[in-house]
Amino acid sequence: MIITSLMKFPVKKVWNKEWIDHLFLFIVFLSIFMICESASAAPPFMDFEGVGGGGIVPGSYLVNPPEEGKLIGMPAVSHWSLIGGGNNVYTNGFAFSFLKRFELGYVIEIADFHRLRRNLRHDSNGDVNVKKGTIYMNNIHFKTLFIEEMKYFPAFAVTAEFKFNDTIAEMNKNIGHALDTVGYDDSHGIDIDFTFSKTINDLFHLPSIINMPCIINGNLRLTRARYLGFLGFSSDYTLNKELSVEFLPNPKFAFGYEFRQQNDKFGALPLKDCSMNENTFWDFNIAFFPNDEFSLALAYTRFGNIVNKDIDFFVCNLKYDF
Repeated sequence: MIITSLMKFPVKKVWNKEWIDHLFLFIVFLSIFMICESASAAPPFMDFEGVGGGGIVPGSYLVNPPEEGKLIGMPAVSHWSLIGGGNNVYTNGFAFSFLKRFELGYVIEIADFHRLRRNLRHDSNGDVNVKKGTIYMNNIHFKTLFIEEMKYFPAFAVTAEFKFNDTIAEMNKNIGHALDTVGYDDSHGIDIDFTFSKTINDLFHLPSIINMPCIINGNLRLTRARYLGFLGFSSDYTLNKELSVEFLPNPKFAFGYEFRQQNDKFGALPLKDCSMNENTFWDFNIAFFPNDEFSLALAYTRFGNIVNKDIDFFVCNLKYDF
């Protein structure tokens, strides 16, 4: 399945105008990183898909890296709850780092689909019944840190996220393969993340009253996922921009903003308001670090349209480093 996904990569489409725009913006992000001095490596955040980074955006830093003299670090475990609009999402996973260059992790992602199931049955007079009310997706990631953070240069890492979603294949079969007509192609796919991360002590040398460490994660994601993969994967890759900015007024508290583009390549379903549009995913968040092992994060998140309704999530994350 993995080889099949990679063979579908659209090599001839790489250097179109959209990709050049992505590259230009990423060079701008990189320029910002390079004009500021670094702090020490950032707190070991872990995003909702299990990758070391922010909340919805991956980063280059490794989760719970090995102590000096050790080859393998202790594992970290994480739980995310995204609650809102009858479309709740939960993720549970773990990750660990080894050889000071690599990170490996697994997450089970669970999406409550009951609201949409009811809507589809009602709007189709019972003809569209996906039967299942919950989607389960497995996500295994492997990160390689290619460049460690230096004084005037960010860390750079590449991460492969292998996503497997057999539930959506069964649901699509239950509705007569209706998703095939709007862009669904696979129940599995691979996201590739190209990530720069920088921790800055003195952002633009502002007065000390507002000086505080700042963590910036800039990511370009190659993906075929639709609705993050919860509604499957199309046949063509797109390149999406992602950015996370977190401020740390003190070592036990952080706040920030993130955004993550989505593909928005699905066609509309022939039912009421089922535009299938995908919007930019963003959040405002705060995080607490009562000790070196435990963290708690809260966020308000705008996911945007989920098939036929805009959804806002209230988010809670618990993470523990062993």
